[in-house]
Amino acid sequence: MTTAESKPAQPRRQFRLLFLCLLVIGAGNSMLLAVAPPLVRQLGLSDSSVGWIFSLSALLWVFCSPYWGRTSDRVGRKPIAALGLAAYAVSMGSFGIVVVLGLNGLLAGVWLFALLMLARAIFGAFGSATSPAAQAYVADRTSRTERTEQLAGLSAAFAVGQAFGPGVAAALLGFGLIVPIVLVTILAAGTSFAVWRFLPETTPPQTEQRRSDWKESLALATDRRLSGYLIYGFGLSVISGITVQVFGLFTMDRLEVSGAQGAEYAAAGFMANALAFLATQLGILPRLKMLPRALMAWGAGLFAIGVLIQIAAPSLGALMTALAVQGVGGGLARAGYAGGSSIAVRPDEQGAAAGLVVGINGAGFVFSPLLGGVVYENAGMNAPLYVTIAILMAMLIFTLRSRRLRSVTPVEQSAEPPEQPQ
Repeated sequence: MTTAESKPAQPRRQFRLLFLCLLVIGAGNSMLLAVAPPLVRQLGLSDSSVGWIFSLSALLWVFCSPYWGRTSDRVGRKPIAALGLAAYAVSMGSFGIVVVLGLNGLLAGVWLFALLMLARAIFGAFGSATSPAAQAYVADRTSRTERTEQLAGLSAAFAVGQAFGPGVAAALLGFGLIVPIVLVTILAAGTSFAVWRFLPETTPPQTEQRRSDWKESLALATDRRLSGYLIYGFGLSVISGITVQVFGLFTMDRLEVSGAQGAEYAAAGFMANALAFLATQLGILPRLKMLPRALMAWGAGLFAIGVLIQIAAPSLGALMTALAVQGVGGGLARAGYAGGSSIAVRPDEQGAAAGLVVGINGAGFVFSPLLGGVVYENAGMNAPLYVTIAILMAMLIFTLRSRRLRSVTPVEQSAEPPEQPQ
């Protein structure tokens, strides 16, 4: 059976397992983001270390995601998705072990910081396999006209995890800051096994096509069909990295709280953000029927409004409102960016394109420690948010004026390329 043949006829039931997998990843990341600021302070590390701990992982994510996307074109989506989830379990488990050693005084200073970075780096190097494989799996089984909505549904899975992850973390904080990390480790291992055992892969790997390499990925990244979306996605990644890395610190300092209470307040904010993102993906987006470029423009504008509200917010309720508005903006922006990237390329390029998209999603986190944590420590709590607004305005202008994005309409309306003879 060819990819083209399987697209419109495949039932959507197989997406549910991928939905669950991305839900676990989203929940784990949001839990970690909620507990990281109080954890680093309890471990005696600087505030900016929150961002730096994630930076090596983000750098590896950038370079490894395209590789895993291309590999899924050759060996299939299923084994690559399962590998990524298994690596995620190893990464979270290792991170938890290092934290326990630090809290008990067995590790401190540079060694503690370095091992936390290395534990998280496992996720960047190998955990990055799941997202491009999952996106390509969906792209294999959807037509171009429905792909934006289906990929938005996959993003919604991540948002569901982000929404409920902080709430679960807050409920578990009474047992210690380490307990949410242990829970995510178990869930990631379980979903990895479930993908390997139960995910159907009726569309075979495209073994008859020649193997792609790094040069071909670079060529696709600079291709005018895709490059505009990657530029926008890089900006979205940077501002996402800044906002999530400083929000916990911002909340503790603005509301003058610390420890478990700070983690609970940060978790409430992340939950509001993720629920708004989810409502946008599942409720608002299907009714808008906008083209990707319009979604990207509205997303950047609304995200900027949410950041302005955060700067002025005097209370927890106002901070939750700010993150909810940012969630709506992020939901529109990511749907437009992911959907536009997919419909801009050919079916045989879906894995490589998904790898580039996922890689760019992590690229901003390489730079966000400088623009977030370091700026926060040296220029004040509002300074990173002003940087974020400037980037969002640049993204909005780029979206409205870029010819690369305007030229996508003829591509997405073009016919599918003819099938290769079997």
